Amino acid sequence: MTQTNAAINELSKLLETGDEAQRCYSARAITEAKITTVTPALNACLYHQDPDVVADAATALATVCAGDLDSLQDVAINHPDSDARLAALSAITKQYNNEPQRVVDTLTRFATGRTEEDDWGLSGGWDDWWDLQLTAVQLLSSIQTAQNSDLFSSLFIELLTQDPEPELELALYRALVDFQPQILLQHWTTARKMKQRRLARAFATSATTAALDHMAACLKCDDSEIKKIALKALATHGQTQNVQAYLADIIACLSDSEPSVQEAATSTLNQLNQLAALQPTNLMPFIKQAPDSSLPSLINLLSRQNDKLTTADIDWLQPLLTHSDSNIKIATINCFSTLSEAQVLYYSDVYLTALNSCLAAIQNRQLPLYQRAQLLRQLSQFKQHANLSFPVLKALLENDETDVALRQSALEAITSETNEDSLKWLTQLLLGLASQEDTIAITQIDDVDVGADVGAARSDSKPEKTEGRIKLEAILAEHGDKFPEDQGFDNAPVSTLAAIQQSNIEATLLSADDKPDDQTLLEMIDDLDDEFTAYSNIVRDHLDTSENLALNRKKIARLPQTDSKLLAIRALGHSKTESAAGLLIEAMLGATPKEQHELFQALTNIAKHHDYKVLRNGIGAAGYTLHYGDPLCKQSAAQFLTHMPLNKALPILLVGADDENEHVRVCCLTALKDQLESKRLLQRHQQQTCDIIAKKIHDPAGGVRKLALQILAKIDLSKYLPVLIELAVSDQESNVIAAPLFFAKQQESLAILTYNIAEYSDHRQPLAIQLAGRLLAFTA
Repeated sequence: MTQTNAAINELSKLLETGDEAQRCYSARAITEAKITTVTPALNACLYHQDPDVVADAATALATVCAGDLDSLQDVAINHPDSDARLAALSAITKQYNNEPQRVVDTLTRFATGRTEEDDWGLSGGWDDWWDLQLTAVQLLSSIQTAQNSDLFSSLFIELLTQDPEPELELALYRALVDFQPQILLQHWTTARKMKQRRLARAFATSATTAALDHMAACLKCDDSEIKKIALKALATHGQTQNVQAYLADIIACLSDSEPSVQEAATSTLNQLNQLAALQPTNLMPFIKQAPDSSLPSLINLLSRQNDKLTTADIDWLQPLLTHSDSNIKIATINCFSTLSEAQVLYYSDVYLTALNSCLAAIQNRQLPLYQRAQLLRQLSQFKQHANLSFPVLKALLENDETDVALRQSALEAITSETNEDSLKWLTQLLLGLASQEDTIAITQIDDVDVGADVGAARSDSKPEKTEGRIKLEAILAEHGDKFPEDQGFDNAPVSTLAAIQQSNIEATLLSADDKPDDQTLLEMIDDLDDEFTAYSNIVRDHLDTSENLALNRKKIARLPQTDSKLLAIRALGHSKTESAAGLLIEAMLGATPKEQHELFQALTNIAKHHDYKVLRNGIGAAGYTLHYGDPLCKQSAAQFLTHMPLNKALPILLVGADDENEHVRVCCLTALKDQLESKRLLQRHQQQTCDIIAKKIHDPAGGVRKLALQILAKIDLSKYLPVLIELAVSDQESNVIAAPLFFAKQQESLAILTYNIAEYSDHRQPLAIQLAGRLLAFTA
C-alpha cells in the first residue's frame, strides 16, 4: 500500500469514527484533495447530528460529483440548518448528468420560493429561504449555461413578475441574458436608473453579439456608472471577441465630461492594446473639439506618442501653456517635457517656454499643493533643466514655510540632473563640514603672551558695578533657588510623550485666573433651581467622562517637518547614477540613527535596479549596524543585504537572526530566504547555517518560525523533514505554507503524518489533517 492510500484510509477512518471536529477537518481535507474513494463515509456523515459535519460532507460530495441522491435530497428539504441545505443543493446539481429530471425538480422546488404552509427559517431576523431561492436560481442558470440550451427561461421570466429582491433580480437577469436578451431589452426601456444598472451588469457578463451591441449603445447614455460598466465589459470580452466595431464609441468616451469615464475609456483601450494605435492624427480632432474638462486626459494620451506631433499640432498646443485651467496647463507641460531630443532641438523655443511655464507654476502659491508637487515631478523629465531650475528649487528648499511634499519633490528634481552648483549644494547638505575641501590656515602664538595681553585688556576694560546691579545680584543670590530652570525644548517634540510633556509644561504656565471651561460650567450648574437637578446630573456625568478623554486630546502632537537632509537621502535613492550611491555611502559616517535608516533604505532602492560595485562598500556599515544599531536601522540594513553577494551578507544576516528584537530576526531571515531564491549556498556554509536556523524553529515569534521552515526546506529538506513536519502541525502560520515545501518528499511526509494523526490529541491533529489533505491534493 502506498503512503497516499494509507493517508486516505486514515482520513476515511476519522470520517467514520471521529468526533465532530475530526470529521469536519477530514471532510475539508478530502474536498481539497478531491478524493473519490471515500464516498460511503461521506454519505454516512450526511445524517450526523452536527450541522457543520453535514455541510462539510455535502461540500466534499459536490467537489467529487458523487453522493447518495436520496440522502442529499433529504438534507436539502428537511435539514434544519440553512448551510447544510445550501451545500446539499450544490451537491445535487453536480449529478444532473445522472438524473437530470430529478435534479431539476428539486432545484425548481426551491427556485419558486417558499410555500404558504412552510414556516422554516422565519425564526431569526433573516429569512433563510431567500438564500435558498437565490442559490437554486443560480444553480439552474449554471446548468443552462453548461448545456448551452434555453431550459428554464420561462421559469425565470415568471419569477421576474413577482417583484424579486434586487440580488435575486440580478441573478435572473444574468440567467436570461444569453438566451432571452430581447426580454431584458424590453425591461430596459421602462426601467428606472437602479434597475437599468442591474440590467447593465447582467449584459456585461454575456459575450453574445446582442449583449456587446447593447454595451456599445450604453456608451452613449447619460448615466456615467452604466458607461463604466459597459467599458469594463468591452475590455473584458475584447480578449476573446472582436470588438473593433465598437472602438470609435470607446474613443469618444475619452472626451466625456466625467473624469472617471475618461479614465475607464483609457483603461479599456489599454487592455485592448489600442492605445498605441491612437495616432496624433486621430486624437487631435478630438482634442480640438473636446470640452475643457476632458482636455487633460486627452493631452496625456497624446504625450504617449508626442514624437509624431506635427508643427501644426505643436503650434496649437503651445498657447495651452498659459491656460487658466491648471490641469490643462500641467498636461501640456507634461506633453512638452517628454519630447525627443530631435524635437527639443527643432522646437527649442517652445521647449524653453514649457520649462519656464513649469517653473513659474511651481512658484505660484495660489496653486494647490498637490499640483505644485506634480509640476516638480514633471520638472525631472525636462532635459538639461538644472541651470534654470536650481535657483528656483534652492529658494524653495531654503524657505522654512515650504511644505515637506514640495521639498521632497524639489530634491528629486535636483538629483535627477545636477550641475556644478547643485552638486556642491547637495554634497554640503549631506556631508556638512566634511564636504569642505579647503583647509583653514591656523597661526599658533604663545599662550603666555596671549594670557598676559588678555588679562591686561580685561583689567583695563572691566566696568565698575553700579549700585542697582549690586542690589539685583544680592536678590538673585538670596531667591534664585525659587526660580525653576528653563524647561523649554531645544527642538520640537519628536514623539507623542514629548508632545504631552510639552503640553503639560505649557499648562503650568497658564495664568491662575484662567479657569477651565468645565469649571465655569459647573459653577453655572450649581446656580440652577432644584427642578433642573436631573439635567445637572447628566451634565456632570458628561464632564466626568470627558476627563478620561483629556489625555487623548493632549496626544495630538504636531511633528516638525522632515529635515531636508533626510529628504535629500530619499531623493538620491531614486537616482539612477552610481555617484548617488557613492554619496549615500559617504554620508554614513557620523549619521544619526534616523539618517542611517533612510540611507539604507535609499541604498536598497538603488540596489534593486542597479548592480553598482560601489554599493558593496556599504556592507561594512550594515555589519556594524546589525551589531550595534537600533532595531529600525538593523531592519533597513538587513533589507540592504538582500541585494548584496550572499557569501558576504550571510554571516551578518546570521548574526541578526539571533537578535533580541523579533522584527530584526524576521527581516534578517526574510533577506536570507530571498537570497536563496536566486543564489546557491556554498557547501561549506550549509552546516553552520542550518544549525543556526534550526534553533529558530522554537522561536517565540510565529513569523520567525515560518521563515525558518522555508529556509531549512530549501537547504536540506531530507535531513530536517521530521522536525519541520512537527513544526507544521504545531503552528498555524507554518501549516499554511508547508505543503508546497514538502512536495519533493510527499510520500515520506504522508508516512509521518499517517503514523501520527491518530496519536495527536491536541491542536496538532486538525493541522495534521489539513496538511495531509493539501499533500494529497498534489496527486489528485
